[in-house]
Amino acid sequence: MTFSSNLFHRRLGLALLLVATALAGTGRAALAQDNQSAQAAAPARDFRDERALALLKGMSDTLAGARTLRFKVRGIVPTPSPTGQFVSLMASTRVVMQRPDKLFVEARGDLFPSDSFYDGKTVTVIGADHKFYAQRDAAGGAIEALMQSLQPGSDATAPFLDLLVADPYAFLTKDLASALWVGQTTIGGVKTEHLAFAAPGLDWEIWIGAADKLPRLLIVSYRSGERQPTFTVELSEWKLDAPVPAKTFSATIPPRAARLEFKQMGPGK
Repeated sequence: MTFSSNLFHRRLGLALLLVATALAGTGRAALAQDNQSAQAAAPARDFRDERALALLKGMSDTLAGARTLRFKVRGIVPTPSPTGQFVSLMASTRVVMQRPDKLFVEARGDLFPSDSFYDGKTVTVIGADHKFYAQRDAAGGAIEALMQSLQPGSDATAPFLDLLVADPYAFLTKDLASALWVGQTTIGGVKTEHLAFAAPGLDWEIWIGAADKLPRLLIVSYRSGERQPTFTVELSEWKLDAPVPAKTFSATIPPRAARLEFKQMGPGK
């Protein structure tokens, strides 16, 4: 969910993702269609709604101020099929974080089921079927450094990572072209503030709890034609500053699991 043109195009670690997918853009035969594509890829007109920015800042401060975070993520991920048609796959994730440098991610659903552990020194990924694992040193790495240093993944299906950095607001507003407060609506019984933002090559919307200032829903749409057309992520069951057992971040390697290198890991590997 890095909502800047630069951060959206960086590659996250497979230790912290659900799946790696990308789609090459298709050409246009007619000049008129080329012009339409170019216009669609251009950033929205510069418009800064201060109310939207203030609500986003409130959410970011709430997340950044929590020593521990627990939440669940459900996503619908458009994935290219053998026929070229996009099919929607379901992904679910449970996330536990303890600042400044501990993280656990349980990924399930249709895509790359695995458990990922970061204890401040080592990052370990264990397949949900216990048939493989991968491990590498990441001593002293903050969450930001860990996100930027691991092997290729997908920023589209692990957007929650950008909510865990020390300053989420700075991440989310980098290269921002426009910000708009859309209104209020209720999602899952929670009254939310609906915000819309744009950056070069993409539009994104977020729904933030009006009372608790926590993110509830995220929709991102690419306008560049270089990635899947859109993805939707729902965030729920938030718990802030609740005690987390130390063993949550400690990986136990299954006795018969085969060790893989991070570069080997991915769907179908």
